[in-house]
Amino acid sequence: MRNKKIWIFNATNDFVGNPKWLFIYVNKYRKDIDAYWMCDNVHVVNYVKSLGFNAELFHSKKAEKIKSVAGVFVVHQVKEHIPVKFENEVVILNLWHGVGIKPIERFVDSPGIRYRTYKKYIKYNEMYHNNQLFLVTSPLMEQHFTKMLNLDEDQIIRAGYPANMFNKAEFRSFDHSIKRHKGLNDETKVVLYAPTFRDYKMNNFFAEAIPDMAKLLKILKKNNILLIIKLHYLVKNDVNFTTAKKMYENHPNILFWDNKKDIYEIFDQIDLGILDYSSIYYDMLTSGVKKFIRYIYDYDKYMENRTLVYDYKEKTSGVIVSSFDELLKALDQIDAIEINEKKSKEIINEFWQYDQDDKNGFEKIIDTTLKFSIKKKQLPKLYSFDIFDTLIQRKTLRPDGIFYYVKDKLLRMSTDIPIYVIQNYPRIRIQAENYVRDYYKKSEFIRDEKRIEIRFIDIINRIKNIHELTDDQAQLLYNLEIEAEIANVEEKKDKIKVLHNLLDSYQDVILISDMYLPKEVILEMLYQVDPRLTELPLYLSSDIGNQKSTSTLYLDVFEDLKYNYSEWIHYGDNKYADFNVPKKLNIKPIHHTITKFNGYENKILNRNKNYDTFLLTTQIARFRENDKSRLNYYVYSYISSYFIPYVSWSIKKAIKENIKTLYFISRDGELLKKIADEIISVKGYNIKTKYIYGSRKAWRIPSFINEVDKEFFSPFGNFTGLTNFDSTLRALYISEQEFDDIFPQLKHIKGCSEFTKSTKELIRVSAQNNNKYK
Repeated sequence: MRNKKIWIFNATNDFVGNPKWLFIYVNKYRKDIDAYWMCDNVHVVNYVKSLGFNAELFHSKKAEKIKSVAGVFVVHQVKEHIPVKFENEVVILNLWHGVGIKPIERFVDSPGIRYRTYKKYIKYNEMYHNNQLFLVTSPLMEQHFTKMLNLDEDQIIRAGYPANMFNKAEFRSFDHSIKRHKGLNDETKVVLYAPTFRDYKMNNFFAEAIPDMAKLLKILKKNNILLIIKLHYLVKNDVNFTTAKKMYENHPNILFWDNKKDIYEIFDQIDLGILDYSSIYYDMLTSGVKKFIRYIYDYDKYMENRTLVYDYKEKTSGVIVSSFDELLKALDQIDAIEINEKKSKEIINEFWQYDQDDKNGFEKIIDTTLKFSIKKKQLPKLYSFDIFDTLIQRKTLRPDGIFYYVKDKLLRMSTDIPIYVIQNYPRIRIQAENYVRDYYKKSEFIRDEKRIEIRFIDIINRIKNIHELTDDQAQLLYNLEIEAEIANVEEKKDKIKVLHNLLDSYQDVILISDMYLPKEVILEMLYQVDPRLTELPLYLSSDIGNQKSTSTLYLDVFEDLKYNYSEWIHYGDNKYADFNVPKKLNIKPIHHTITKFNGYENKILNRNKNYDTFLLTTQIARFRENDKSRLNYYVYSYISSYFIPYVSWSIKKAIKENIKTLYFISRDGELLKKIADEIISVKGYNIKTKYIYGSRKAWRIPSFINEVDKEFFSPFGNFTGLTNFDSTLRALYISEQEFDDIFPQLKHIKGCSEFTKSTKELIRVSAQNNNKYK
């Protein structure tokens, strides 16, 4: 049984943020609740213990016991990993980590964060709906977070942030005497610069923001300023920052902040904040900081790469500086920076109204959490299907069979396309596609577009340009391949059946495919197989520009559907794009292998590579896929490929030569006669068949009229199975006296009890070259 009075707190691997301050409050004022701080950092755990609080490593034996009974999990983000023991049983109290104007979570526009965010929602979405409570600070932020996280009304807690509400005089986790440590006087002004990270410049930010440390330090010293520089954890390894820190960390006018210490504890000492686009501005504002410099030297670049929900300049306050020199000038006139009290109050009200309304926000947060009952809301499942080799398949098995269709068509047409192009079309077509794909990978900046999937017309244009074809000739190639694709499509019955069962039970089903063909062509192919398929949402790489193989097409689907499912199940054949990639995104892949030609089928194809051979070998391969009997495969693949065409040809030739009856000799002829009788019956031919019992040897020699058949002397002719002299006489079909007369050089074999391989070969070759014997 879960105990709602046992709470686990976590803020990644630091002792910071709203969970920290609620944790301290609970320990100080709510003795009815057992509070435990948990993380994976042993130093943090020991530090929290040294403060007199309960703390455990997340995976210690004691922590595992606590996790098995705890009722509340307090965090400051939408967790990417939730302990298995918590699923569907623990209330998740999400205190978030900042109000602001940037898109977050499901609306984030940072590519890397977008991937991680969608991944966690695909896995935990139902749990986020049922188990999670979320802290919002104003009606504006309630609207903001509800949209960004897809929250339900009953998930909202309306109160202030613990980090801002807690009286900092009651708790210190480190010595706050920063001026004294730097040897500065009480009149020193404390300035905090806490910029956010830039996706487009993760490891070279500091050099652009602070290009001349010497000039900066000169201004700081002149104006008795202590500048605290606190970088976002994502850019803490910026090489220019680490170099500057090493060189100037002992300078009295600059303090490189240790992120292990909670900057919120000294907000009451900050006289001025230098901000850019970080949400920390709103925390400083509501904590009493009045003066701000908006240092937005890269405003246009930032807005080009990020989308803000609200107007930045309207929703922030302070003097705007657009260059480093302007920043130095503003710091040089720090006392002259004006405070806009009216605007500050408006912004505080917009972003912190619930904080202003509540007498004790801590108790509201705690009481709401204790009263909250985990919901049992069941979300639907999403099913997605790859298209090619999952729902539909080609009659040629492999894509290059389509290119042979085009080649064979061109050979039968009257066209002025160069004969070299026609004869080598499959190879030319494959080379063109490979080139275009490689070009797309290497030319994003040249093309000035983010599209990664090629278009079919790009392939045709490549052939056109390389082989100097006309527009009409290129269009003919385009049309013939589209014709080939449509003519060669057929359903893949097993997966079509699965899809129909899902539709019949009213499940949500979509189609998602990496394919260069135009959308209208794919729809026509789907319609030809099953009109119902064209009614399903279709996400096509050639239409959207992104691919499954890079995960971006899956992310596009997430966005377009406004993903709100309990789980996502994907069917597909590609080991990478349909299994590895979706699995990493927490999509549940159901992978199936596709049929491939075996050695025998490949030999048929390679001996006579044309469209018809592709059709034949594909039919053989499909039979092998569905029927595991080796005997049946032999009948279907060998007999159908060789015996039947041979007998059919024999019957047609006999009819042409006015032969009325075909005789088949035992035993090999039995099967051939059955085939002949079936062909004659189906075709209605006017010819009879009869079966004659007789051994091969009985018919062989009497059939030699004008000459001896060469096959008589072949390794599979009359001389197979020689063992001794008597078997030699039978094979030669002569008496011993005739043998002595015709083969005097072989008299020595009479005494051999068992023939060696060389002896057998000597007899065969001697007979083959003896004219008297013939």
